[in-house]
Amino acid sequence: MPELPEVEILRRELQAQAVGRTVADVCLTGRRPGSFTQTDARAVLVNRPLVAVRRRGKLLVLDFDGGHSLIVHLMMVGQFLLSPPFASEPRDVALTLQFIDGTMLTLGQVDLQYVHLLPTKHVDAWPATQSSLGLVARLGVDPTGPHFTVEALAGLLHGRRGALKLLLMNQSVIAGLGNTYVDEILFNARLSPTRVAGSLSPDEIRRLHAAIAEELARGLALGGSSEMAFVHLDGTPGRYQDAFRVNQRKGQPCPVCGATIERLKVGGRGTYWCPQCQQSA
Repeated sequence: MPELPEVEILRRELQAQAVGRTVADVCLTGRRPGSFTQTDARAVLVNRPLVAVRRRGKLLVLDFDGGHSLIVHLMMVGQFLLSPPFASEPRDVALTLQFIDGTMLTLGQVDLQYVHLLPTKHVDAWPATQSSLGLVARLGVDPTGPHFTVEALAGLLHGRRGALKLLLMNQSVIAGLGNTYVDEILFNARLSPTRVAGSLSPDEIRRLHAAIAEELARGLALGGSSEMAFVHLDGTPGRYQDAFRVNQRKGQPCPVCGATIERLKVGGRGTYWCPQCQQSA
């Protein structure tokens, strides 16, 4: 699933390459209907330029002149592609924005139920009901923002009795982290994924805060993770998956201590870790 770095990469690329282009037509070709129709989209987006692209956790928000926005969750394998040219042909296209200059933005491999059209002024209070993945109003702190301090992280952890990994993946607590990055973050911080979240010492909280910043920055620098389906707007993959230290490395030696990397399930999620480096307190 695209996580914060991958969605941020797409935000930056859309901001640089698509903002300012004016919509000539909107086509919905998803196999299942969503919350709006092609007629709805054409009525408010045609002849309107894209004016901004924002990120809220793992969500992308495309703002158009005239006061309407598209909110998109890419789910597990969704892809945005901008032509011309496509480095890879778009597959299973659900939505296409055709621009008057001849370029085309496609959204594929995701159901239209994860795409929403609404007035821009309502985005930050958007109360979608079908999935907690899409509740903008309930998203937690952004770990790349100025409010995510060591002290803020300590407050989020205080009194929490669940597993540390599950807390870090809870979008209402910290918005944008998922299975892949949390495994790498916890390895970086030398913390067990099953550790009780509220049991961390001040030093461990500082390590965790630093590890979150470091792994997100590393993911961005390496162009995101394409272990599943993420690609850039031109269809090229990222390289973060080539630098994994524990994720997808079950049975291989730990790059730090040489112990065997193991896989377990935490809250039903496959989890990679080094039992030697990440011993529970």
